Amino acid sequence: MDIQFINCGEWGIKKTDFDKCIRRLKEHVPDVEGILNVVFVNDDYIQSLNKQYRHKDQPTDVISFSYIETSDFKDTGLIGEIYISVPIAKKQAKKGLEDELNKLFVHGFLHIFGHNHESEKDFKKMNKIEREVLG
Repeated sequence: MDIQFINCGEWGIKKTDFDKCIRRLKEHVPDVEGILNVVFVNDDYIQSLNKQYRHKDQPTDVISFSYIETSDFKDTGLIGEIYISVPIAKKQAKKGLEDELNKLFVHGFLHIFGHNHESEKDFKKMNKIEREVLG
């Protein structure tokens, strides 16, 4: 899996900040060949995505799109996209921005691979993986 970090330089984010989480995440998901884009954006951009795809006209911290089960994946090799709002991450950061960005990245990554928090059982499973990965 090739993980592309987009716009990280514009926000002063280092790709290497995610290496530990990436190694740990790969233990919890199938080995898929393809590209995963992680895009760092502002509130306006993520709000437009949230409005268009989730019908919620407000910014959110992270939104992800999985293409694994679509023809797009077969045609392009694009596994999915994770969009992270850096301004919201900065507001939510309790232990520092790097920790918050990793938390949001892990959350979005797990959604790409089919994890969700729609039921209590699913929430507990996803939350357990997040805690293990984030250490």
